[in-house]
Order: sequence, then C-alpha cells, then structure tokens
Amino acid sequence: MGKIISRELTQGQVLIFFLIAVVIFIYPLLIADYYYIDDSWRSQLAGTAWKGSGRILIEWLYQGLSFTRGAPNIFPLPLLISVVVISFALRALVFHFFEKPTVVCCFIVLPLWYSPFFLQNLSYQYDGPGMALGVAAIVFSIAFKHRWVGMRVVVSGVLVAMALSFYQMTIDIFVGLSCVELIRFANERKGLRVSVLLLGEKVAQLILGVVIYGLTAYQLMTDERKELRHFGDGWRDKLMTDMGTTAGRVAELCNEGNAWMCWGLLALAVAGFLLIILRVLNGEEEIKNKLMMVLLCTGAIFISLIAIPGLSLAFDFFNDGARLLLGLSAVLVLMLYLSYCALQVIHPKLVVGVMVPIIAMLSFSYAYGRVLSVQKEFHEYVAHSLAYDINSNAEIKGVDKFYMIIRHAGVRAPGADGSIKMIPALRYVLNIDFISLSEMLPRVGVLNISTVESYDFDAVAHDRDIRLVLENKFYRIYLSGQDGFVVMKGLSDEDVYE
Repeated sequence: MGKIISRELTQGQVLIFFLIAVVIFIYPLLIADYYYIDDSWRSQLAGTAWKGSGRILIEWLYQGLSFTRGAPNIFPLPLLISVVVISFALRALVFHFFEKPTVVCCFIVLPLWYSPFFLQNLSYQYDGPGMALGVAAIVFSIAFKHRWVGMRVVVSGVLVAMALSFYQMTIDIFVGLSCVELIRFANERKGLRVSVLLLGEKVAQLILGVVIYGLTAYQLMTDERKELRHFGDGWRDKLMTDMGTTAGRVAELCNEGNAWMCWGLLALAVAGFLLIILRVLNGEEEIKNKLMMVLLCTGAIFISLIAIPGLSLAFDFFNDGARLLLGLSAVLVLMLYLSYCALQVIHPKLVVGVMVPIIAMLSFSYAYGRVLSVQKEFHEYVAHSLAYDINSNAEIKGVDKFYMIIRHAGVRAPGADGSIKMIPALRYVLNIDFISLSEMLPRVGVLNISTVESYDFDAVAHDRDIRLVLENKFYRIYLSGQDGFVVMKGLSDEDVYE
C-alpha cells in the first residue's frame, strides 16, 4: 500500500486516473437522465438563447456538435466530451502543482470536479457540459507554462476569456486557484519577489481575459442583467448578510454523519497553513520580506473565501444558488493541499487521508443521483395525471388554451425524505421548487399550455367568471370560457410518509 501511495505516476497513468474518476462521479447523472429546469424547454424547442446571456461558446458548441443552427438534444455526448477535456486539464494542473505527482496528489485537485455544489451545474443536460468546459479552460489557464511571461499572460488571458464565454462564474475558480498557487509558492519557499511577480502575472491574465471577453462575447449580450450592488446606506450590512448566507449554505454540507470529517479537514488545513507560515518565517529572506509573505498568504486565504460567492456579490440581488458558488471548488482544493502538507509532516503515509473527503463527495454524488431519479418519477407521474385529466374530462378537453400558474410554495422530492433528512445539502443542491412545468407537458401530449405568473392569474380571476372544475392533491383546474388555468399546489413538509 505504501508503495502505491508514494509511487510517481506517468502522464498516461494520471490521465487514466482522471478519466475514470470523472466518469465515476457523473455516472449517477447519466443514469438519472433528468431534464433539469431549463432542459425542458430547450429540448422541446431545440432552443439556444445563450448568446444573449454572453455565453456564445455554448451556443457554438451545440451547433457544431449537432451540425444544425439550433441545439437539438444530443445528451450525453457534450457531457462525455467535457469529461475528456476536464481530465486533460486536471492532468495538466497536477503536473503544474507537483513535480513528481502521486495518486494522492491527483486526489487533491479532484474537488474541481467533485465539489458537491458543482453537481447542480452538471445536472443541466444542456448548460452543464458548457460550464464544465469553462472550468477546464480556467484550469488550463492556471497550468499553462512558457518561459516568456508575455506568452503566459496572453495565452492564459485568452483561456480566461473562453471560460467566461462558457460561464461567467468560472472567474471565481481562477481567483481561487491563483490563491492556491500563491500558497504553494510560499510552501516551496520561492521567496517574496517571485511570489509578487506571480501575483502580478495572475492579475494581468485576469484583466486581459476580462477585456477580451468584454470586447467579444459580452458585446452579443442582449438579456437584461441584474443591477449592480448599491453602495448607499446599509451596504456593509447587506454584504455581510449575503456572505453569511453563503457561509450557511456551505455549512449545510456538514451533517451528523460527517461532522468528524469536516472538523478534521478544517483542523488539518489550519495546521497545514500554520506550518507553511513557520516555513516562511524560518526562511533565509529578510524579516520584512518574511512578514510581507505572511501577509500575502493570509490575504490569499481571505480572498479564496470571498471567491466562493465571488462574482455573485457584485449584484444588488444576491443569488445563492449552488451553481453560482463555483469558488467552493478551489477552496476545497486549497484545504486538501494544506491538509496534505500537514499530514506529510506527521507521517508521509498519512497523506492518504486526503482521500476521505473525496470519497465523501463521491458518496454525495450517488445520493444526489438517486434523489434526481425519485424527482423524475414524481414529475412524470404528475405530468401523466394532468394529461389524463385534460384529455379525458368532458368539460376540460375542449379548452383552446391552458395557462399553468406555479405558486411559490414548499416543494420537495417526496420519495427522498429519508436521504434529505440525513443529508440536508441534497435539497439545496437539487433546488427544485415546482411540481411540474408547462414545458414538460408536450412530452405527454398536452401542447396547448404555457406558463403565466401568479399575479397575472389573480388579475384575470378578479375580472372574469372563473369556476373550479377539478382539484386533486397537486393542482386545481379552472375554466373561463375557452381558457383553462392549471394552478399548481405545493407539497408541505408536514406531508410525510410514515
């Protein structure tokens, strides 16, 4: 066992490791084959609409792979392609971080793919592969090597721009991995001068990438974007509240069963950071350089934590969706790297301990995959039930147009209560707040239906003669002339299986 852990791996062996590890992680998503939120309308219309969101490369990806001008559903081909690309990217990163990588070193960078929050990104059959390719572009930008600084800045800047054109939130991973890079330089005693040059290089790469993106894909953006954060009265309190919300979401990953692991990982990461600080202080540089290096390392930790919500903090309306917290992936890499440094000092064979959090993340993926399958069964049942009522009821089947109203009510996956109770973060990552969508119904033969907002229905109901025709546990159907209104209900947390 000791020889396996300490044996240096070749380029080919590392690539095979990542190909296997990456496929194992997404296997539950492939089995579930679940249309996640936007997937329903995209698959129905072969729609794109990414260009207007400043994500033109996803649009080109689907047009290129499908040989069409749209985006027909070709899942899982794009995801499998992203698996190959991210495997090459992770291999490049391992050989960038470690001179002689071992299998344990490979585990350290896996959170870039294994992060529990990243599962929400990968749940999208359409958007997920593009987001994954964006992450891969960021990883390649960090790992790119060349003897000329100018070449490193230009190539990495272009890769950052490509990543932003796939998914803008990938910028948080770049910031987080740059912090990991700075901590690594401190651990390897590269010195203050080299570390400052690294910092300047990363800033230049980031600025160039943003400028290139701003001059290209951003120019195609037509969608209304969220209003930027206001810095008026109370902005500090609001910012702290948003940061606290993010901290609470991350804390949900810790439950009664894995608390020992979470606290252990945190303790080892802190110990590893303190060891690196001691290594810096025991170096041969001048004392002022040592203190500056300590400040840089401390700042890197702080910035990496800020990068968890990262770009989301720039907007006045803070969205705490798991898919937006990509910065957590880089923080997990940092924690595993620091833990690796601490375990190496305690005993070289103990470095295998960094595998434990990875196994926990893999377990989370499989639990999440089963929840997706249960949610899929529930949605299919409701859709078939609604289709039957619409097509078989004498009063309803003659309606010209149906409008679905989705109330903001509590919704959950009723067949997964046990799993969600044991692993509360599953509900947050799942993030399903509806029983059915109008876009799901064409698959069961209901074509004359669309979604309207609740307030529109309330306004119509106030001015027109509307009568209730059918009601069951999940929805009500109202009629008004030749118009039908399907009002979806919620699913109470108190309504549980006993």
